[in-house]
Amino acid sequence: MREKIDIKKIDQLNQRASKILEIKEVYLNDNFFKSVIKFIEEQNLRQVNQIIKLLYLSGNEKFPVGKIMFNKKDKKIVGFMGTYYSTRTKENKKLLFCNIHSWIVEKPFRLYSYYLILDLLNKDISLTAFTPIQSLKGLLLKLGFKKFFVMEYFIFILSISSFRKNKFKILNNETEIIPILDKKTKLIFKKYHDEIYHKILLKDDLGENIFIIGTKIKKKGFNVFKILYISNIKIFKLNYSAILNMIGKTFRVLLISKYSLENEDCSYLKSKFLNFSRPRDLYSRTSHQIQSYDILNSDLIL
Repeated sequence: MREKIDIKKIDQLNQRASKILEIKEVYLNDNFFKSVIKFIEEQNLRQVNQIIKLLYLSGNEKFPVGKIMFNKKDKKIVGFMGTYYSTRTKENKKLLFCNIHSWIVEKPFRLYSYYLILDLLNKDISLTAFTPIQSLKGLLLKLGFKKFFVMEYFIFILSISSFRKNKFKILNNETEIIPILDKKTKLIFKKYHDEIYHKILLKDDLGENIFIIGTKIKKKGFNVFKILYISNIKIFKLNYSAILNMIGKTFRVLLISKYSLENEDCSYLKSKFLNFSRPRDLYSRTSHQIQSYDILNSDLIL
């Protein structure tokens, strides 16, 4: 159940916050960006490198990479919230999404943590927070976010050296892939150009093809290929075993992961001989259903 927002208390806090704090948006190439990096590094966070990587991945000319909170008295940064903006179209209407991937506030000012997100709550933006720390989960619920669950599946590949021949040919060269993609998928291909994204096209002799985007990360000593985007889920389901084997062989991994969103049937993944899964609680403030494209534009890529 969504918790009610205490409007009177928020108004009182706003009055106090506005007297001592100031909020500014930060863009990738503006004067504040280096100061933000320094502030993040000084917090001695375990995931500092991951946060900084996300800032560069999310940066573009149109949208800020985050918001900083200043102490008006000494102009010192006392808080930062990382924002990863993306757009998608539904029924000819452009939807704006913003994933909150980090939320860092120095201890004396944590009462005003909400101040970093306040103006976004009054805009036509779909907000998500996929990996909030425990202390922020209650705040998100009070601010109107809803909690939902996804399942993350992990599949072990038994061998990466001797797979049986299958019907797909794997392409990972841009000059080979681009002519095959439709207009929508071409735009997605070109958008995710950073080296962290691995983009492959699987093609068979009958003309069927499936485009996949993933990232290769390390989890608890294992190299893991995270499947983030699949252009044709129907073909994937029919050929998942062969596709997973090809990914394992191509990227030299023994473990592959995939998120199962609401209303997505991933029962076929349970039939693999070696696999395990874990539920994850995610938070969103939107009337639109979360899709794999939204995960592709969030901190879940790392």
